[in-house]
Amino acid sequence: MNKLLIITCLVILATPLAVSQTVAYEVDTQSRVVAFADVHGAFEDWTAMLKELGLINEQLDWSGGDTHMVSLGDLVDRGPHSRKVVELMMKLDAQAEKAGGAVHLTLGNHEVMLMTGDLRYVSSEEFAAFAEDESETEREQLFADYLRFNPDREQAALRAEFEERYPRGFIALRKAFSQGGEIGDWLLQQPFVIRINDRVYMHGGIDKDGAQENIDDLNRRLKGELKTFLDNMDNLRAAGVMPWYVSYHDRLGFLNARAEEHLAANPRQAAPWFTPMKEVFEAQQAFVFSDDSPNWYRGTALCHPYSESFNTERFLKRVGAKQLVMGHTPTRGEVQARMDGLAIRLDTGMLKSVYKGRASALVIEGKDSHVHYLGESTPYQPEPERRSLSMELSQMDDETLEDFMLNAEVVSVEEIGTGVTNPWRVEQKQGDRYNLAAFKYEDTHIDLQFKKKYIMSRYNDSDRYIYDVAAYKLDRMLDLQLVPVAIEREINDTRGALSDWIENSINERDREEQGVPFTSYCDKWEQYRVRFMFDILIFNEDRNLTNILWTKDDFMMKFIDHTRAFRSTTKRPYQYRKVKVELSDLARERLKALNMDNLSLELSPYLHERQIEGMLARRDLLLREGISSSP
Repeated sequence: MNKLLIITCLVILATPLAVSQTVAYEVDTQSRVVAFADVHGAFEDWTAMLKELGLINEQLDWSGGDTHMVSLGDLVDRGPHSRKVVELMMKLDAQAEKAGGAVHLTLGNHEVMLMTGDLRYVSSEEFAAFAEDESETEREQLFADYLRFNPDREQAALRAEFEERYPRGFIALRKAFSQGGEIGDWLLQQPFVIRINDRVYMHGGIDKDGAQENIDDLNRRLKGELKTFLDNMDNLRAAGVMPWYVSYHDRLGFLNARAEEHLAANPRQAAPWFTPMKEVFEAQQAFVFSDDSPNWYRGTALCHPYSESFNTERFLKRVGAKQLVMGHTPTRGEVQARMDGLAIRLDTGMLKSVYKGRASALVIEGKDSHVHYLGESTPYQPEPERRSLSMELSQMDDETLEDFMLNAEVVSVEEIGTGVTNPWRVEQKQGDRYNLAAFKYEDTHIDLQFKKKYIMSRYNDSDRYIYDVAAYKLDRMLDLQLVPVAIEREINDTRGALSDWIENSINERDREEQGVPFTSYCDKWEQYRVRFMFDILIFNEDRNLTNILWTKDDFMMKFIDHTRAFRSTTKRPYQYRKVKVELSDLARERLKALNMDNLSLELSPYLHERQIEGMLARRDLLLREGISSSP
């Protein structure tokens, strides 16, 4: 370790900023707690809501007494009044402390972006709010740097380009939000994650790696990485190789060019600023800047609840909490509860001009909690998340789609051309509504479900279209929403199963062969948690790369082709014999709810009693062998 790095580490460990107080990260209180998310400069609606909640008076001074007010970050960017919002937060922070209350801010990705020079989402009004703080000397120095690193350009054209790219207020805003600026220094004191009583608050969500850490360690790591990055950028500015106009996303190319210039003029001679430059390059791997950090991660808000609840449960158990409250991913109007209330989505799109939502807050008083919406006196509860694969695929609920598929006119039928059973692609029409479906008709053991005796050696190799219907029914019993609607119907004098078509998708084999990047908020192997659970439960011997589908816009997993499943054996399918199955408590409860009565009621038209008994035995195996979310 070189001397500069040693000194930097010692400074970080010695400063209260990096260490912070545990009490700031974890608070137990009898006082009221009021939390909100993602103001984004919506000053008028935000302050109106704070007044309704008794947190501020007409003069915008603290009137909340001992209340703990929690912002989940993203006070800034996009909206016109970011400066007014953050400066009022700073004022209320000081006033609340004197009154016996507290103001908490968990840093969002947009605070970090402004602090590090990523100004992609700064509005013209936000720059203008700092224009009067910007001296002509500062502005001319900024242009002089711009000219210095663009020496071959015509000056008048360069000046015009400069004025367009860097409006008045640019340099003042940058300095205000940077280390050493009044706003920047206040933000650097704020945590990324806090616990108040039995709830954890953060801007984004918690991924599998973050779930392995406690709150104190998470904050130390994230704040330390941010502080180190800012220190190195300051060192590069002091060395004259990182002017203020260079953005976060341009920094690496800019520094690389400066290093090449130096080495061309000074062969084999390292510059003193090479060390901070190297660390700025290495910061690309820092957790604080990754999509999986608590200020960026969207999986907790968007990924499958049975998969994502494993991480959330593990983290909450580790830190002694029961619920995670997050912002970052807007719902456009309503506070939502995910994973049976394990997580709350509190970003309701307060900045109406961009997100078309409304201001809201979560209010906790003792054991009671409710949602407050701006302008409404009625207390609400968070809306349970509504998930429907049928609505996603065909804009109909399950019941409506089943009826459509059963009764709608068949407009066209064509062979798909894939698969050993040669399924058909069917287009249906009813009124002005059209829909596509896949039709499968292979049935090696007709009416097997009604046989008096189930012969394993004969029936456990069956290939039956009706199992697609059974898979759909079981999927909905578990509320997986991964298997499309499937019904029995006759098409062209042929009896078979009609399954809703998954449009705009790609299977895993084609994705790999075509080199299509897996660009999703939800990690592939994290999504496979649900695949392993479902395929073992139904003893699916035919899961392969062609029947694992991903939606192309977000790479969320969907399941098709279950005609070779539902064996009576009590063991795992061969391909899953050694796989680790991770089961959250939420998934376990759904599995435990299955029993002979409800399964027979739903599945006896499609499965033999022995097949259902085998499924329950494999359910018990999953519960026995599945890895718990306990840390």
